[in-house]
Amino acid sequence: MPDRKVEEFRYYEMPRGRYDLALLGDRWITNYKTGEQHFHNFYEISYCYFGEGVVFLGEKFEPYGPGTISLIPSNFPHGIHSREGGICSWEFLYLDLAGFMERCYQGQEYQGAKILEEITQFPILIDEKDYPGLSGVVRAILEENREQKMLNQEAVNGYIYVLIQELVRLNQFMSRIDEEESLHIEKIRPALVYIEMHYQEEIKIRALAECCSISEPYFRKLFRNCMKISPLEYINTVRVQKACDYLRKKDYSVNELAWKVGYTSVSTFERNFKKIVGKAPKQWRLKSNFDREYVGYSTKVLRGWR
Repeated sequence: MPDRKVEEFRYYEMPRGRYDLALLGDRWITNYKTGEQHFHNFYEISYCYFGEGVVFLGEKFEPYGPGTISLIPSNFPHGIHSREGGICSWEFLYLDLAGFMERCYQGQEYQGAKILEEITQFPILIDEKDYPGLSGVVRAILEENREQKMLNQEAVNGYIYVLIQELVRLNQFMSRIDEEESLHIEKIRPALVYIEMHYQEEIKIRALAECCSISEPYFRKLFRNCMKISPLEYINTVRVQKACDYLRKKDYSVNELAWKVGYTSVSTFERNFKKIVGKAPKQWRLKSNFDREYVGYSTKVLRGWR
């Protein structure tokens, strides 16, 4: 898992008279490695054409694939990390939403400010298949920037206006989902506590369901809906995180480490560690030592890529 202690501020300058800036083309077909998260001075929309990996959003991360669209408010730390050895294609769109709202809501500044607050509360990852209206507008803005036809600026401004309406609806929908998930997560909280306390032992999914007083099939479904991963994937993630904690303190052998975090098979431990972290335990240990010596907690300020 990439180091996320350093955050980089990448600022952009909008073209004169415009509220959008697009980064397009083959330059953005690459293997993305998030050595450090970054944040921007404008709202960022990213579209994935192909490739897989994870998007880091502060302390959280979510998987991405073809058709993923990320919606990142300004000043929110984030980063893309490709699957090991994988090539991904993204394109990026930066929007001056504050400037656009000021222009559209002259004389109605309070209403404009409330809408802006509504659509910039938190970052969101969506799949284009689930939100065809919003994804269609995003693709249209990207294509307008690519083709640069007559009345391009007017067309893009129109699309931005529609996009804002789609973002308002999406954020309201996501807020309702968050409220529902907060109720659901209380049902599986006993299982999360159990895993935290017993990760060194064999853990049966049936036992987790029993401690939540629900059936195993319903527990599996509810767990995935709340956590976005299966119970087994979550157990492996917790164990690998604990292994990293142990390695920060002492240079354990792989055998010792596997046993300390609940694995009876060293090969299974190594496979899961590399899948989640991206490196073998020994390689991660060496990198961790190097990072602690040379990387401090700081913020870099760089002009954004162009």
